[in-house]
Amino acid sequence: MVAARDEPSLERFLPMRDQGVLLSASDIDTYRACPLRYKFARVFRIPQEPTLNQRFGIAVHQVLERYHAAAEEGPGDASHGPTPPGSLTQLLTLLESSWRRGGFGDSDEERQLHQKAVAALTRYHERAQADTGTPVWFERQFNFRLGPHLVRGRVDRVDRLPSGEFELIDYKTGRPRSAEQLANDVQLSLYAIAAREAWGLEATRGAYYYLLDDQKVTIPGTAERAEWIRGVATQVAEGIKAQEFEPTPSARACRLCDYRLACPAAER
Repeated sequence: MVAARDEPSLERFLPMRDQGVLLSASDIDTYRACPLRYKFARVFRIPQEPTLNQRFGIAVHQVLERYHAAAEEGPGDASHGPTPPGSLTQLLTLLESSWRRGGFGDSDEERQLHQKAVAALTRYHERAQADTGTPVWFERQFNFRLGPHLVRGRVDRVDRLPSGEFELIDYKTGRPRSAEQLANDVQLSLYAIAAREAWGLEATRGAYYYLLDDQKVTIPGTAERAEWIRGVATQVAEGIKAQEFEPTPSARACRLCDYRLACPAAER
């Protein structure tokens, strides 16, 4: 019945590059969770209103990006003002600036988030002083070909370990997940392939750094995981190209979906 439906082609709206699909880790996650949600978000481009927690995560990411950029420039840059680059004072000053630009208000929830951000960034600075790894890149962009498809994105941080190996780090402001819960994780596995294909760099492991809990969860890079994520990404890209956008409803996913009012599956 699905194959027999006579629907207008969406080909001109698909995110194509040459003969392939343009993909990111979040695209893959969205499509795997629900192809119809991907269609609403990436094909129809229906705007989504960011939640308070999403805005909070963006603000904290921006603080760390600016903090490390200033530290790389060094103390000779007068634009840093009285706060030396790399100091805790500078880190918290950047938070206040980002907080104002982010339009955060004075509700109880927003005040609690601000307190969590201060505590998290303070611990981040303390950990950085004792960390054995050496950060070498921040917000490093990548793009590479996966067959006809183009995969792009950016890695929050790349560290060189004492052994000379490299670790890919992604910052998170949500609740920590265990390595077992991340068994089918897409993002870090895709980043490991990106490091090899785009930068010529072998990253032996990836890690999620849960900032609010000061917890790092490491995901080892293996040949099996690399082969698995290549297959997953290719399957997703081919599904998008074939315009396979059937919903996969579930109680949890539908409850949290921004498009539930427009989704026919949500009516069931």
